[in-house]
Amino acid sequence: MSEKQGPIKGIKDKISQLWNQYPNWGKIPQFLELLEKGLDKELFVDPNKKQEPIPLEDLPVDEVLRKSGFIRNLYESLFPVSHVFRMTYRYNREFLDNFMPLSTDGYIGRGSYKFVYKLPWNQVVKIGKSKLPSDVIFGSLFKEVGRDLSRFLKPEEIELRDFLKTQTFRDSKKDEIDFKFKRLGLERLHYWKLKSLIPDLVVPTRFFMGMRVRKNPFGIPNITLTPCDQQPLLAGKHLKEFTIRNEKLDQNPILDKLFPKWKLNFDSHRFGVISKSKLKKIAVDFNRVIEVTKYLAEEEKLIFDIHAENIIITLPDFELKIFDFHVFDDYLYEPSLENPTPEMDHIKIIEEFIKSFELD
Repeated sequence: MSEKQGPIKGIKDKISQLWNQYPNWGKIPQFLELLEKGLDKELFVDPNKKQEPIPLEDLPVDEVLRKSGFIRNLYESLFPVSHVFRMTYRYNREFLDNFMPLSTDGYIGRGSYKFVYKLPWNQVVKIGKSKLPSDVIFGSLFKEVGRDLSRFLKPEEIELRDFLKTQTFRDSKKDEIDFKFKRLGLERLHYWKLKSLIPDLVVPTRFFMGMRVRKNPFGIPNITLTPCDQQPLLAGKHLKEFTIRNEKLDQNPILDKLFPKWKLNFDSHRFGVISKSKLKKIAVDFNRVIEVTKYLAEEEKLIFDIHAENIIITLPDFELKIFDFHVFDDYLYEPSLENPTPEMDHIKIIEEFIKSFELD
């Protein structure tokens, strides 16, 4: 004889049945789901559709980035990067995906943490430099990533890490592999800190574990596992391109000679002819960046390390875009004599630029 089912029990069973039928109901999107959303569309390239390359003169100019030293340029010519793959884990082994060919003249330059290469289409791939764990980038956020790596890496990336570690017996090599995958997660976390607050201002970026192939003068490939990221290439001007060096800052005689510093004055007239409404839109977006910088400093004790070379005003749309930024723990920064808190050094630069618009 079956036990009589009460009305409450029947309702619970129906809810449970519906819930199991639609398992995504009520599901909170995870960090990586939100991060990857839209990237397939934003970074899609149709190989059958020829893209006109952005002329070099329309690209943002960063003399430090463009003009690498003699030794670096010689190294790039002797040991050119021929291609980069995105790596993942399939069929019980490492799997190479998304082949990115690079030509000899594809090397654009280097930043503090990455080497930059132009792809045959209007995108760039940025290849992580080798860094020691003592570098200031690996602060509290790096520890946060290490506490729960599954939040910041896809399941197949964790499987790839575990597989690669089984291919070596050296503990130092296993630690190096661990470190690189944690750094990949850290890059995503830095990106998400800003993307979640000002999504329309951050350049779409896909972070992935890459395999870089260099060739030596004899054509023998040298393969390196390294975190990479991929971005669209934008036409426009760096904030740095609007600076005028007309006021030298006083230091001691040695620093004045070897490392001169200049007050950053700006001339927004280098935009050319631009309507006041567009200047106001840029000013509003810059003020949003200032508010985000203050929020991260006050609420999370993080410094949004934004510089003139991390900001682009796109052309012909005149939109503000930010890319290749990092966030650091505030205790790693010493306040300057002019500003009581470290984030104000970055904010003041932006405020000076807004003043050059000569808006009411």
